[in-house]
Amino acid sequence: MSPQKDHIIGIVGGMGPEAGINLFNHILRMTLAKKDQDHASVVMMSFPSEISDRTSFLEGREMTNPAFSLIRIIRKLEDAGALVVGIACNTAYAPLIHDTIKTGLLQMDSSVKLISMPMETCENIREMFPNARRVGIMSTNGTYRAGVYQQILKQEGYDVVLPPEDLQDNTIHRMIYDHGFGIKACPGTITCEVRKALNEALAFFRDNHTDVVILGCTELSLVLEEGNADGIGIIDSTKAMARALIREARRSRLSETFKHA
Repeated sequence: MSPQKDHIIGIVGGMGPEAGINLFNHILRMTLAKKDQDHASVVMMSFPSEISDRTSFLEGREMTNPAFSLIRIIRKLEDAGALVVGIACNTAYAPLIHDTIKTGLLQMDSSVKLISMPMETCENIREMFPNARRVGIMSTNGTYRAGVYQQILKQEGYDVVLPPEDLQDNTIHRMIYDHGFGIKACPGTITCEVRKALNEALAFFRDNHTDVVILGCTELSLVLEEGNADGIGIIDSTKAMARALIREARRSRLSETFKHA
């Protein structure tokens, strides 16, 4: 009998484009492989012009729900053979968007397994920082105001540390979205302004005795490494998604791939 094949992984990119590539790269780096053929099969689609901005929609400045474009892209990934799919954007998991995606796929009898980035990220906290009690969140305004992470963390018994509105608006969100120096505006470059904003945000969490900070925006994964930053634990949502996609794609070889995870 021939061995069971891995499921093909699908990545919905384009939000922003560099973040989708970063997720793909993490899948490559985190896979136990000695040769090309050991790697998982991955299909990534990055159609940024087709997907309306998630935060703008959640804040009422954009009328079109990006869920409809995301459904079409997921169906294209499924047509290409993907059975397990990850959306490389935390804000896309806000209920107004994510619930619409799940309903649409169900109505279309889709067979894909859609991985929840926020759920996987929060589960990683217990594995990597078992003694953590106070968890902070850095994210876009859309993710922040939709409470994407807050509800999950509270259900898991964590104390949630949220930045105040002014720090969120003028520092953390601008670090991602500013048209002059933000991460989205400067692919391949981390500007001095972004690094200054990051340090300001981390100082807030440190002053508020935060054990772990979630990088709750895939762009932030391009700036800060998972692990520890000056005594604060860092959980990367992009890496959490990469681990989950590998796990789900390689169910038939779970003990081999994740024996020591």
